Amino acid sequence: MKRRFALTIAALACLVAHVQASDKLAGNEILAVQKGGVPDKVYTQHKPALRIATYNIGKNEASDNITDFTALNSAIKKINADIIAIPEVDNKTQRSQKIDQLKTIADANKMHYVFGKALDFDDGEYGLGLLSKYKILHSQVVKLPSGNAEQRVALLVQVEVPGFDSAPIIMVTHLDWQKDPTIRTEQARYLLDLSIGDAPSDFKDIASAIKILAGDFNSTREEQPVKEIGYFFNEVSKPGTDTRSWPAVNPAIDIDHIFTFKGQKWDTKKLEIPHNSPEFNWSAASDHLPVIAEIELTEQ
Repeated sequence: MKRRFALTIAALACLVAHVQASDKLAGNEILAVQKGGVPDKVYTQHKPALRIATYNIGKNEASDNITDFTALNSAIKKINADIIAIPEVDNKTQRSQKIDQLKTIADANKMHYVFGKALDFDDGEYGLGLLSKYKILHSQVVKLPSGNAEQRVALLVQVEVPGFDSAPIIMVTHLDWQKDPTIRTEQARYLLDLSIGDAPSDFKDIASAIKILAGDFNSTREEQPVKEIGYFFNEVSKPGTDTRSWPAVNPAIDIDHIFTFKGQKWDTKKLEIPHNSPEFNWSAASDHLPVIAEIELTEQ
């Protein structure tokens, strides 16, 4: 009887300990079973290809006249990407003379576009966007944990890209800028949760979908937020390529990145961060340089 009582007490103690431990969990550690989704596929020929870029346009403030998009439109044409992630966009703010900046650029370059509002600002909106040569199927803005700092978001956009069996989802973001990386790290972790369906989104079967994450992360690859992203994503890289992108006039740090989800395999054909040259003065268009990649899908 005493032995049975002791075992009961021990079992209850284990149960209490388990409950206490559970109380400390975030509640999203156990993923739902995935049913259906995008199937695995290896490409040996006719590999889907994509030219993608991330380009922080700095609200067109590099222009001597905020209403003059000549340099910025020239930059977009020179980038010549299928899809471009665009952090730092004003939508009809007073400081930008009430111009819808993303629409202005998209119309001039004959591209599809979607704007993602981060916050209401200056009698207008401020956020990020995406430009695409191809049809946009669906988009959603998701708020990232931002504490008492400026609200940051992720813009998720599914694009119908020719040659792909499944339309890829492009995740565009612009993380917190403060020196303390705590908030950025939380934001990076939330992006990981989004990518595997462990945070709510409109995208069914997002965990198995083709995904690319791009934007201004305000972190170099040596910093914790980018290391966190590396748990689920691979940074697009090319040996020998200098990836410093800011400030455009004389780049010192790599804070603009493109990542591919580890559920897929890609071959990086080309990676380019163009600098000022006699051909084009990039620093007259933005304080960031674009990061441009040509990638080929080898496994879906």
